[in-house]
Amino acid sequence: MKIYEVMQGELDVLDASDQEVVLQDPTTKVKTVVPRDPKKPGMIQRDQAGKFKLSTKPGEPQEVDTEIKRGDKVQVGQ
Repeated sequence: MKIYEVMQGELDVLDASDQEVVLQDPTTKVKTVVPRDPKKPGMIQRDQAGKFKLSTKPGEPQEVDTEIKRGDKVQVGQ
């Protein structure tokens, strides 16, 4: 039995405050909150192509790019 499915695609940035970034799947309208606290899991950084990418992998720096803003797109998955 499959318990969860890894989400892939693009999420919309609904809000980017000093405390958190709120993302939303444009299809399902499911929201994801990524805290800006480096002690909590969730990282959004630009890749070499300049696109924002989301990662929650342990061992990676848990930082959110300071330039992310409402209306940006964030890549999820591989």
